Amino acid sequence: MTELRNILGPLRVLEAIHRCGGMGRAAAQLHITPGAVSHQIRRLETELGARVLVKSGRQVEFTETGLELATGAAEAFERLEALVAKAMGGSAQAPIRVKVIPSLAIQWLMPRLAGFYAEHQDIDVEIATVARADDTELINADFVVRRGRGDWRDEHAELLFRDELVLACSPAVAARIHTPADLLGEKLLKSMIAPGSWDSWLQSVGLAPGEHTRMVPMANAALCLQAAAQGLGVAVTQRAYLYGEFATGVLVRPLPHAAVSEDGYWLVCEMAKAHRDPYARFSRWLVATARQDMAQLPSALAPEIFTTRPQTS
Repeated sequence: MTELRNILGPLRVLEAIHRCGGMGRAAAQLHITPGAVSHQIRRLETELGARVLVKSGRQVEFTETGLELATGAAEAFERLEALVAKAMGGSAQAPIRVKVIPSLAIQWLMPRLAGFYAEHQDIDVEIATVARADDTELINADFVVRRGRGDWRDEHAELLFRDELVLACSPAVAARIHTPADLLGEKLLKSMIAPGSWDSWLQSVGLAPGEHTRMVPMANAALCLQAAAQGLGVAVTQRAYLYGEFATGVLVRPLPHAAVSEDGYWLVCEMAKAHRDPYARFSRWLVATARQDMAQLPSALAPEIFTTRPQTS
């Protein structure tokens, strides 16, 4: 019978392949070569006398045995890490690591975290932001918020909110905008993390993106919204981000149109963590918070609120 100590290293590699979504990513995360990853998997299969991975085109898929081992190893390693931290005088529970784009962190997640801490004082949350919208793999993270349709294989995904792009600007700028064509005379504030947002919105109202030449690039949507509040131009961003700014009147919605796609923003984690504390508690809270927000948005953000413009003499 194979002794556990002989396969601990290969099990760590198998767990990393599952967590990272591939052998190449696992190699990068473990700081070893892809060849070393393959060697460890062959060693594991030899010791077990069973296959844990099979080739599917250019990808690899887990066998039933491999998936059971990978998820079980993840739970075991996590428990060991917690015990080691406790023995060293640290917290018995590592913080939940959440990876998001900056605008979502600043505009939506951070303002709501106080509510989570009020209900769950025993759980810490560590938020990491990414430089690219497509950098949402489950590498060094327990959760990611990912844009798409929720159909990612071997990952658990729950919808937070739909992809709905709306415009936002200061009341003074809104006074000049009565139709979509009026945007052609305004500075459009463009997030470089989501550079296609303006194209999507303009196309949805029948305007060719190339018609507009006054695009002002900024690092992310949160900066675009700050600039818009100062009267520097018009921003386009997710409707879910803007409840606070719209409610206070700092920003208004110059046109009622929203560009809606079939995508959404999803909270994604590994299958093994979906129903296990503390991850399940965080997931339930965040999904419930998002749904409560979106249920309130239709009345709170009715178009007539934002088409009201300041009187000019």
